[in-house]
Amino acid sequence: MAVLQISEDLVQTIRDEATIRGSTIEDFLHAAVARERTLSDRRKIEHEQGWWLSLPLRERAKYEGEHVAVHNHQLVDHDIDKMALYRRVRARYGNIAVLIMPAEGPQEIVIRSPRIDVA
Repeated sequence: MAVLQISEDLVQTIRDEATIRGSTIEDFLHAAVARERTLSDRRKIEHEQGWWLSLPLRERAKYEGEHVAVHNHQLVDHDIDKMALYRRVRARYGNIAVLIMPAEGPQEIVIRSPRIDVA
């Protein structure tokens, strides 16, 4: 077991938050770290997407019909087969957040739902 030194104020805050959530301190901290990782990954992906979409259209057009993988504001791979690209990216980068998207940009997804009138 490792020892981590933190202030008594922070210890009490963590205890209080864990108690409010009906969780152990360890489970609460695991969940908090996982949430922060998810948010950090999401911000990274948004930045990578912004970078890719900011490139001149003529540059992005080279990859039309393909999916691209972007990491640290660099095109690191591309492929027509999204799953093949995904497997190569995971093999190379592990669980690091890497943007994989259609070269043309985000695609709009339309979800149609029957309308239900409540009387």
